[in-house]
Amino acid sequence: MIIKKIICVVVLIIFCLKSFNGRALTAGGSKAAHIIYSLESINLGGVMQKILITGKDSTRPVLLFLHGGPAFSEMALLRKYDRDLDKYFIVVNWDQRGTNLSYSPAIPKSSMTMGQIVSDAHELIALLKKRFHREKIFLLGHSFGSAVGMILASKYPQDLYAYIGVGQVVNMQDNERVSLQFAMQMAQKEHNNKAISELKGILPYPSPKSTLQQLFTSRKWMTYYGGEVYGQHDTQSTLAGVADGKNPLFDPEKFDQGMDFSMETLWAPFLKTDFPRSIPELKVPVYFLLGKHDYNVPYMLAEDYFKKLKAPSKKLILFENSAHVPQFEEPRKFVAVMAEISLKTHS
Repeated sequence: MIIKKIICVVVLIIFCLKSFNGRALTAGGSKAAHIIYSLESINLGGVMQKILITGKDSTRPVLLFLHGGPAFSEMALLRKYDRDLDKYFIVVNWDQRGTNLSYSPAIPKSSMTMGQIVSDAHELIALLKKRFHREKIFLLGHSFGSAVGMILASKYPQDLYAYIGVGQVVNMQDNERVSLQFAMQMAQKEHNNKAISELKGILPYPSPKSTLQQLFTSRKWMTYYGGEVYGQHDTQSTLAGVADGKNPLFDPEKFDQGMDFSMETLWAPFLKTDFPRSIPELKVPVYFLLGKHDYNVPYMLAEDYFKKLKAPSKKLILFENSAHVPQFEEPRKFVAVMAEISLKTHS
């Protein structure tokens, strides 16, 4: 009888320990049943892919973040700069197929299409709605992710509370033309003969036969003149502490391999993006969050498109001290704007 009681007590202790360890802890060690932090592998479209789910309150609305690129993972960066989003959303960061933690050489090149990534995203949204018992979620797309996001918002408005475009893509041919013009004008202003020579050497650009090398040259000088990160010649300060190989959310080798793989397969179809023609209207509330110095995805193209885009409601917010990554250049303002969107749209 005594032995049975001891066994029961031991089993009870083990059960309690397992239950306790399954809950997140606050800094003080107290139980916090609503805190979420989960890095998971899921099957989307037949390919295993990584998602990171974080939040401080499981009753908050779900926000799916679509990163830029192709294949520019923002999982680690969002955790570095924008953790306070967890106060207002259950944040889902997804490394798209071919990206960073989701990269594998086994992924078929034939599956690397805009259509397949949109399909993966739609499948993920359905899984999130079911898992968190939600009828709708918030969708945010940054740069390349804003192209994926626009297509999703157009095809599946019933799934979304709102669509948020950050560094919003509009027409990629115009995008590359304006970006190159900016770099050339800045180079001429500073009498930078090396930059002028290299930029003239890629002309005509863009064109139907544009190469990745032409793109890289144009982006090199656009970035140098602050069109990527305002006031900076490169992105090193932004990536500091993320790309050093010590962050579990960023694998430098997989990141580089995935970037090469994704650019090779996705850049050409991405260049055909023309939303003024293909998506003149969305049936969900729309927000554009734009850096005023963005020449990677030139902000004035998004401003012009925003004026013409039809939507139930829409709002454009300019970030005065940002270029292409306002979520990392002005993180406090970014989180405050997102909190306002959550409260206004979801309440």
